[in-house]
Amino acid sequence: FDRIQENARAEFMFARAGIIVEFENMLSTGDLKNEKWFPTWLQVLVPTLDDSNSGSSEWAGRVLALKKNMSRVEASLSAKLVESEAKREKAEKMLEAKFETAEKLREEAEARLEEHRQQAAILKEEERVESNRKHELLAQKSDRLEQKSNRLEHMLSLICNHLGDLENTHEEEDAEATTSMTSTTSAKKIPRALKKSRK
Repeated sequence: FDRIQENARAEFMFARAGIIVEFENMLSTGDLKNEKWFPTWLQVLVPTLDDSNSGSSEWAGRVLALKKNMSRVEASLSAKLVESEAKREKAEKMLEAKFETAEKLREEAEARLEEHRQQAAILKEEERVESNRKHELLAQKSDRLEQKSNRLEHMLSLICNHLGDLENTHEEEDAEATTSMTSTTSAKKIPRALKKSRK
Protein backbone atom coordinates (compact mmCIF):
# COMPACT_ATOMS: atom_id res chain seq x y z
CA PHE A 1 0.00 0.00 0.00
CA ASP A 2 2.85 2.39 0.85
CA ARG A 3 4.51 1.69 -2.51
CA ILE A 4 1.22 2.39 -4.31
CA GLN A 5 0.74 5.63 -2.38
CA GLU A 6 4.32 6.64 -3.17
CA ASN A 7 3.73 6.26 -6.92
CA ALA A 8 0.09 7.44 -6.97
CA ARG A 9 0.92 11.05 -7.89
CA ALA A 10 3.24 10.00 -10.69
CA GLU A 11 0.70 7.51 -12.04
CA PHE A 12 -2.00 10.18 -11.94
CA MET A 13 0.12 12.61 -13.95
CA PHE A 14 1.09 9.87 -16.40
CA ALA A 15 -2.56 8.95 -16.94
CA ARG A 16 -3.50 12.65 -17.51
CA ALA A 17 -0.71 12.99 -20.09
CA GLY A 18 -1.95 9.87 -21.84
CA ILE A 19 -5.47 11.33 -22.06
CA ILE A 20 -4.11 14.58 -23.53
CA VAL A 21 -2.11 12.66 -26.14
CA GLU A 22 -5.18 10.68 -27.14
CA PHE A 23 -7.22 13.89 -27.36
CA GLU A 24 -4.58 15.57 -29.58
CA ASN A 25 -4.50 12.54 -31.85
CA MET A 26 -8.20 13.01 -32.45
CA LEU A 27 -7.72 16.67 -33.60
CA SER A 28 -7.09 17.63 -37.17
CA THR A 29 -3.96 19.37 -38.44
CA GLY A 30 -5.78 22.72 -38.56
CA ASP A 31 -6.95 22.36 -34.98
CA LEU A 32 -3.41 21.57 -33.87
CA LYS A 33 -2.19 24.79 -35.52
CA ASN A 34 -4.79 26.88 -33.73
CA GLU A 35 -2.81 29.27 -31.56
CA LYS A 36 -5.74 29.79 -29.21
CA TRP A 37 -5.82 26.16 -28.36
CA PHE A 38 -2.07 25.52 -28.56
CA PRO A 39 -0.20 28.72 -27.64
CA THR A 40 3.57 28.80 -27.33
CA TRP A 41 4.36 28.21 -23.69
CA LEU A 42 7.22 27.30 -21.36
CA GLN A 43 6.80 24.49 -18.85
CA VAL A 44 8.43 25.13 -15.50
CA LEU A 45 8.56 22.57 -12.69
CA VAL A 46 8.22 24.13 -9.23
CA PRO A 47 7.42 22.47 -5.88
CA THR A 48 3.83 22.71 -4.79
CA LEU A 49 3.04 24.02 -1.31
CA ASP A 50 -0.73 23.56 -1.24
CA ASP A 51 -2.48 21.14 1.07
CA SER A 52 -3.45 18.88 -1.77
CA ASN A 53 -0.02 17.24 -1.79
CA SER A 54 0.38 17.04 1.98
CA GLY A 55 -0.92 13.47 1.98
CA SER A 56 1.49 12.30 -0.68
CA SER A 57 4.34 14.11 1.05
CA GLU A 58 3.38 12.40 4.27
CA TRP A 59 3.31 9.03 2.52
CA ALA A 60 6.61 9.77 0.80
CA GLY A 61 8.12 10.58 4.21
CA ARG A 62 6.76 7.39 5.66
CA VAL A 63 8.11 5.37 2.77
CA LEU A 64 11.49 7.09 3.09
CA ALA A 65 11.52 6.35 6.82
CA LEU A 66 10.59 2.77 6.11
CA LYS A 67 13.38 2.56 3.54
CA LYS A 68 15.85 3.97 6.05
CA ASN A 69 14.64 1.52 8.68
CA MET A 70 14.90 -1.30 6.21
CA SER A 71 18.39 -0.17 5.28
CA ARG A 72 19.36 -0.14 8.96
CA VAL A 73 17.76 -3.53 9.47
CA GLU A 74 19.49 -4.86 6.38
CA ALA A 75 22.83 -3.51 7.61
CA SER A 76 22.19 -5.03 11.04
CA LEU A 77 21.22 -8.32 9.47
CA SER A 78 24.30 -8.21 7.26
CA ALA A 79 26.50 -7.58 10.30
CA LYS A 80 24.79 -10.37 12.20
CA LEU A 81 25.12 -12.62 9.17
CA VAL A 82 28.85 -11.87 8.95
CA GLU A 83 29.18 -12.47 12.69
CA SER A 84 27.19 -15.69 12.41
CA GLU A 85 29.33 -16.80 9.49
CA ALA A 86 32.46 -16.07 11.50
CA LYS A 87 31.06 -18.04 14.45
CA ARG A 88 30.11 -20.88 12.15
CA GLU A 89 33.60 -20.98 10.64
CA LYS A 90 35.09 -20.91 14.13
CA ALA A 91 32.78 -23.71 15.26
CA GLU A 92 33.67 -25.73 12.14
CA LYS A 93 37.37 -25.28 12.88
CA MET A 94 36.82 -26.35 16.48
CA LEU A 95 34.84 -29.37 15.31
CA GLU A 96 37.56 -30.26 12.81
CA ALA A 97 40.19 -29.98 15.55
CA LYS A 98 38.09 -32.15 17.87
CA PHE A 99 37.49 -34.63 15.07
CA GLU A 100 41.23 -34.81 14.36
CA THR A 101 41.89 -35.31 18.07
CA ALA A 102 39.23 -38.02 18.25
CA GLU A 103 40.70 -39.67 15.15
CA LYS A 104 44.17 -39.66 16.71
CA LEU A 105 42.78 -41.11 19.95
CA ARG A 106 40.96 -43.79 17.95
CA GLU A 107 44.14 -44.69 16.07
CA GLU A 108 46.10 -44.83 19.34
CA ALA A 109 43.40 -46.99 20.92
CA GLU A 110 43.44 -49.33 17.92
CA ALA A 111 47.24 -49.53 18.09
CA ARG A 112 47.11 -50.32 21.82
CA LEU A 113 44.38 -52.88 21.25
CA GLU A 114 46.44 -54.56 18.55
CA GLU A 115 49.46 -54.54 20.86
CA HIS A 116 47.39 -56.10 23.66
CA ARG A 117 46.08 -58.69 21.23
CA GLN A 118 49.61 -59.59 20.16
CA GLN A 119 50.75 -59.81 23.79
CA ALA A 120 47.74 -61.96 24.62
CA ALA A 121 48.54 -64.24 21.67
CA ILE A 122 52.18 -64.51 22.83
CA LEU A 123 51.09 -65.30 26.40
CA LYS A 124 48.61 -67.86 25.13
CA GLU A 125 51.31 -69.51 23.03
CA GLU A 126 53.71 -69.49 25.99
CA GLU A 127 51.02 -71.02 28.18
CA ARG A 128 50.37 -73.67 25.53
CA VAL A 129 54.07 -74.46 25.27
CA GLU A 130 54.40 -74.54 29.06
CA SER A 131 51.33 -76.75 29.33
CA ASN A 132 52.74 -79.13 26.72
CA ARG A 133 56.08 -79.17 28.52
CA LYS A 134 54.40 -79.91 31.85
CA HIS A 135 52.28 -82.56 30.20
CA GLU A 136 55.39 -84.16 28.74
CA LEU A 137 57.14 -84.00 32.14
CA LEU A 138 54.11 -85.56 33.81
CA ALA A 139 54.03 -88.26 31.15
CA GLN A 140 57.73 -88.95 31.69
CA LYS A 141 57.26 -89.09 35.47
CA SER A 142 54.30 -91.38 35.00
CA ASP A 143 56.37 -93.64 32.75
CA ARG A 144 59.21 -93.72 35.28
CA LEU A 145 56.79 -94.46 38.11
CA GLU A 146 55.21 -97.22 36.07
CA GLN A 147 58.63 -98.67 35.33
CA LYS A 148 59.55 -98.51 39.02
CA SER A 149 56.24 -100.13 39.91
CA ASN A 150 56.87 -102.89 37.41
CA ARG A 151 60.36 -103.44 38.81
CA LEU A 152 59.01 -103.50 42.37
CA GLU A 153 56.31 -105.97 41.36
CA HIS A 154 58.97 -108.12 39.72
CA MET A 155 61.20 -107.93 42.80
CA LEU A 156 58.24 -108.70 45.04
CA SER A 157 57.40 -111.68 42.88
CA LEU A 158 61.00 -112.90 43.14
CA ILE A 159 60.97 -112.40 46.91
CA CYS A 160 57.70 -114.28 47.20
CA ASN A 161 59.07 -117.11 45.12
CA HIS A 162 62.24 -117.16 47.20
CA LEU A 163 60.22 -117.18 50.42
CA GLY A 164 58.17 -120.05 49.04
CA ASP A 165 61.33 -121.95 48.24
CA LEU A 166 62.66 -121.22 51.75
CA GLU A 167 59.43 -122.45 53.32
CA ASN A 168 59.58 -125.63 51.29
CA THR A 169 63.20 -126.15 52.25
CA HIS A 170 62.43 -125.47 55.91
CA GLU A 171 59.53 -127.91 55.85
CA GLU A 172 61.73 -130.55 54.31
CA GLU A 173 64.40 -129.91 56.93
CA ASP A 174 61.79 -130.07 59.68
CA ALA A 175 60.49 -133.35 58.27
CA GLU A 176 63.99 -134.81 58.12
CA ALA A 177 64.68 -133.61 61.64
CA THR A 178 61.49 -135.18 62.88
CA THR A 179 62.32 -138.48 61.18
CA SER A 180 65.78 -138.57 62.64
CA MET A 181 64.47 -137.80 66.10
CA THR A 182 61.91 -140.55 65.78
CA SER A 183 64.52 -143.07 64.78
CA THR A 184 66.83 -142.04 67.63
CA THR A 185 64.06 -142.40 70.18
CA SER A 186 63.26 -145.85 68.90
CA ALA A 187 66.89 -146.86 69.14
CA LYS A 188 67.07 -145.74 72.75
CA LYS A 189 63.88 -147.61 73.70
CA ILE A 190 65.09 -150.98 72.29
CA PRO A 191 68.11 -151.36 74.65
CA ARG A 192 65.97 -150.47 77.66
CA ALA A 193 63.51 -153.14 76.68
CA LEU A 194 66.31 -155.70 76.38
CA LYS A 195 67.63 -154.79 79.81
CA LYS A 196 64.19 -155.29 81.34
CA SER A 197 63.78 -158.63 79.69
CA ARG A 198 67.16 -159.77 81.01
CA LYS A 199 66.28 -158.95 84.50
